[in-house]
Amino acid sequence: MHRYKQITYRAGAVLEIIKCIPRGCRKGVPRGPKKTKKEIEEANLKQAARKLARKINANFKPGDLHVVLTYRKEDRPSAEEAYDIIRDFIKRLRGEYRRHGAELKYVHATEYGRKAIHHHLIVNWVNDGKMTTRDYIRKLWKGRGSPKYVDLYDTGEYQTLADYLLKETEKTFRSSPEKQRYACSRNLIDPKPEKRIRRTKSGWQKDPRPRKGYYIIQDSLYNGFDKLGYPYQRYVMVKTDPKEEDWVPWTEDKEFGKGGEEVGV
Repeated sequence: MHRYKQITYRAGAVLEIIKCIPRGCRKGVPRGPKKTKKEIEEANLKQAARKLARKINANFKPGDLHVVLTYRKEDRPSAEEAYDIIRDFIKRLRGEYRRHGAELKYVHATEYGRKAIHHHLIVNWVNDGKMTTRDYIRKLWKGRGSPKYVDLYDTGEYQTLADYLLKETEKTFRSSPEKQRYACSRNLIDPKPEKRIRRTKSGWQKDPRPRKGYYIIQDSLYNGFDKLGYPYQRYVMVKTDPKEEDWVPWTEDKEFGKGGEEVGV
């Protein structure tokens, strides 16, 4: 009988599944090569991107916006000035939402260094009957540059967007005024790991099957070893037909149980 730990993150229409060997069950388990320092650094960046993707997946859905806030060439601020500008902008945008009976949700990252300084803002969509989120942003950013709007795609899975934001800010965030890769509103759901111990005759399947109503993103499937060299599997499942109720706050899935820990690959 084989025992392994299954860790699940549920975020909107997305399920992220991790399978690993639990402590206490590793004796005699063949180990693969430990990761090099460079591989660990790359793995840490992947972990940061996955954490961001979970937040985006859990809090934003098709129809919400990815906004790029640019500056006119002659008015581009320093990193310190841009930090104050975006903080003030988000404060005023939050006030605009409240005046129209809505609550602002956002994730924000500033990109500069190799490119002209600009801001990425993922924000929930509002339509108050007279104005929309696009109108609010256009009004508040007027005179600085031209906002660019991209609707979040219909799948409800935003790992690619998270990867992009983390890649573009990786070289500058440590020296930025914010000292962080990104900032987000405090009202966002932060998906927690759910775990359970599974017992099987032969361990986990190398080619897992999706749950009913889901499909597996094939590029997300990883069969290999964790940082310590123990067997590890990870993959992402997405609902084939996401519904509005998939983004209702969620606390427990009886199939997976409670508690958990994150395991890095």
